[in-house]
Amino acid sequence: MAHHGHDDVAPVSMDPRFSEKVYPRKDNIFWHKKSLDFDLIRTKVFVERKRDGCEIIMEWVAFSIIGLLTGLTAAIMSNLEEKITVFRRNHADDIIGGESKSDLVTGWLFFTGLSIACVLVASIMTVYWGPGANGSGVAELIGYLNGINYPNVISFETYVTKVFGVVLAVVGGLCVGKEGPLAHIGANIGAAVTYFPLPRFAWFKNDTYKRYMIAAGTSAGVSAAFGAPVGGALFAFEISKPNIFWKFSVIWKVFLSCALSVFTLTVASSLMKG
Repeated sequence: MAHHGHDDVAPVSMDPRFSEKVYPRKDNIFWHKKSLDFDLIRTKVFVERKRDGCEIIMEWVAFSIIGLLTGLTAAIMSNLEEKITVFRRNHADDIIGGESKSDLVTGWLFFTGLSIACVLVASIMTVYWGPGANGSGVAELIGYLNGINYPNVISFETYVTKVFGVVLAVVGGLCVGKEGPLAHIGANIGAAVTYFPLPRFAWFKNDTYKRYMIAAGTSAGVSAAFGAPVGGALFAFEISKPNIFWKFSVIWKVFLSCALSVFTLTVASSLMKG
């Protein structure tokens, strides 16, 4: 009887693409559920390749844009929230300050009705237009950065719904805050920057840079929420530490995004208040 040892068996690759050919799935669930590839090009040729100055400069520009846009978005959200709140309070005070006893009820109806309307608009936007904006978004981002593709977690609809939905929910009096949503908003900005039609930005369309920039946007959002650029930079490690190969240069670029986010928020908020 012939003996068939392990040497006669060809090694089976653990590559999911190879597994799909050996064990085909009708639903192709792997391709629908993955978000970003983990494989980084770490060959000696790639690591030691000579990068031109323009490419390096555009990296810093990209991370700077992430910080600036995240801080500006946070400032606009705070300004909108303040203006709607002041408008509601002033008009309710004017109505209640009347001589008729019914003015008290009318003022209460106005205040409550406007709050309910804000919550209703935010709910409709989330349910029917941007379902990816549901929740704080932090848990979904952790999964996305580690390879799980949550539907619509990164999209234009999610960004717009998150911005206006949070403002309306806070004005409406719901028990919500801007900390988690700002991280999600920053992540969407980071993903969008990789598609900017600027010179050399095509290099950032690979999954490695997308992961870096989404993490940078998330950190910039946290920095804007708490006014802590160092804490925001450290947050990037917390949400993506299992699978991101952090380079020292990337750490400084993420910190730049965080610092510019806080700076832009402070300056823009001051200018909007006049």
